[in-house]
Amino acid sequence: MKEMRLIRIHGKVQGVGYRFFATRVARRLGLKGWIQNSRDGSVEAAVEGEKEAIDDWLEELKEGPRYAEVTKIDQESKDFTGRLPDFDVKF
Repeated sequence: MKEMRLIRIHGKVQGVGYRFFATRVARRLGLKGWIQNSRDGSVEAAVEGEKEAIDDWLEELKEGPRYAEVTKIDQESKDFTGRLPDFDVKF
């Protein structure tokens, strides 16, 4: 089953290569969407794909790259649109 989720990742997730790590994993899992830094120090993302692939992606995001420290991941499910581009970092 395909779905879309809006994600916000909290913790030490800026300045540690987090967005590029998340992008690599998302592409490997065949997900579409984007990820970007937020002004409050968190990272936000929109992701679409198979529910199981998104769940797998989130499991890897909990760990993150070497120097990241994820304290919390908020997520909101939305209806699948099929309109998100290939996964990439937004600036």
